[in-house]
Amino acid sequence: MEVLKLQNISKNIGKNKIIKDLSLTINQGEIFGFLGPNGAGKTTTIKMIVGFLNPTSGKIYVYGRDILQHRIESIKNMAAMVESPDMYPYLTGLENLKQLARLDRNIDENNIINALEEVGLKDKMNQKFKTYSMGMKQRLAIAQVLLGNKKLWLLDEPTNGLDPSGIIHFRNLFKKYASKRGVTIFISSHILGEMEVLCDKIAFIKGGRIKGIQDMCKLHGKLEDRYIELIGGDIDDFQHN
Repeated sequence: MEVLKLQNISKNIGKNKIIKDLSLTINQGEIFGFLGPNGAGKTTTIKMIVGFLNPTSGKIYVYGRDILQHRIESIKNMAAMVESPDMYPYLTGLENLKQLARLDRNIDENNIINALEEVGLKDKMNQKFKTYSMGMKQRLAIAQVLLGNKKLWLLDEPTNGLDPSGIIHFRNLFKKYASKRGVTIFISSHILGEMEVLCDKIAFIKGGRIKGIQDMCKLHGKLEDRYIELIGGDIDDFQHN
């Protein structure tokens, strides 16, 4: 089942063309990586999908609906984590999630506690957000994505600030939700090594354009294609044999 489709999307900000004729399709239960260096257009693309920005041209479909014509229906089953976590500093982790839960009648306190447990914050849920480390803030942001059992997740660099054990924890968590609950996950990153072990497919983006889409199943066992970190390098230098 097709969950998310971007069709010839472009985005201009002033005289700058940030996104250039971008197209991709994601099916139910897929973990789809969006890989590129900082400034490639990853966050701008996610903001258009969740409705923070409108595309200059092109169409975005969620479950077959044009999001510009059916915004409420399109976003009701969508959860997103965009850029750095931003919550109320003087509220606890639990209180912050309760504030978010007020927007959705389907979320009860058991759902909130389960989300905190899933991300490893249950024992820290009564600490104020301002006392959290960067990694803890990132975990709380992922916890809010778990609320309400949404079926489409959009995650913008979700493992930033996490230590290696945290990265492995969330890699396994995302895989569990995709395989056992049918959640579709669109996840951006600049680290190919992590995307290779997590994702079913990866789209490589540079300068607002998709340079290629790779089915990761075809790369298993090719050690020369693994663990490349794309922080400021040139994606055009990366070639699959």
